[in-house]
Amino acid sequence: MLALQKFFLFLLLALLSTQTQDSKQALNDQLFEAARKGDAAAVTALLDKGADVNAKFRYGQTALFKACERGHANVVKVLLDRGADPTIKDTFYGATARTWAIDNDHVEVLKVLIDKDPSGVDDVLIAGVRSSNEALVKVALDKGGAKPQTLTAALVAAKANEKNAGIVEMLKKAGAAPPPEIDAATLQSYAGKYKGDPGPEFNVSVKDGTLLVAAQGQTIPMMPIDKTSFRPVEFEGITITFNVEGTNVTGLAFKQGANTTQLKRVVETKP
Repeated sequence: MLALQKFFLFLLLALLSTQTQDSKQALNDQLFEAARKGDAAAVTALLDKGADVNAKFRYGQTALFKACERGHANVVKVLLDRGADPTIKDTFYGATARTWAIDNDHVEVLKVLIDKDPSGVDDVLIAGVRSSNEALVKVALDKGGAKPQTLTAALVAAKANEKNAGIVEMLKKAGAAPPPEIDAATLQSYAGKYKGDPGPEFNVSVKDGTLLVAAQGQTIPMMPIDKTSFRPVEFEGITITFNVEGTNVTGLAFKQGANTTQLKRVVETKP
């Protein structure tokens, strides 16, 4: 009899657990839908009932993703105030909720996001310059905290587009400094083919005073950090530094994050 009672107790506990999980999932589903619709009151009520503010849905997205995509700044604020994590990345694009707000030019949402997570200022600034969106640039500059190198990169990118005259002035007022000047002869000395052993292969060229690095079908404009070091204009995390021995450029160091790869310059022999 005791064994039978224990068995039925186990079944009851299992049933209650399943019902609890189903109820929690239903709350989470309703939270996602409320965030999609922009219903801040419903979002608040569902969180009060126990919905998980960081519950993950398709591709690991959360309710914050959907609110940012749709531009619902009021919902974004509620979610962040209740513990939504703005650093979560989806499993498809590796993007954050901020990425969706940037891609859709949701200025008010981005104001709320970078107030909570100021680390996004650099991304917002560069995105604003890339899309010639003065409002987006203003959000980033008003928040402050952009890295000096990012301000310089933004200035370089803005000057490359005649539509960005207003943005250029905004950046100058914010203290953006131009990159160091590299004379034409020095720039041209870096042109050529570089190859790792094993490793990637880069083709370096110069056009209109800008160093270009071509690899894997992409050509990336670079800006100088100093006389021998360069980084991409539109994003950070990558640096190339040319190895110079006397007057000869012998190779380059390609640094991405914590990893550095050495590439030797390929000397082409004449037939």
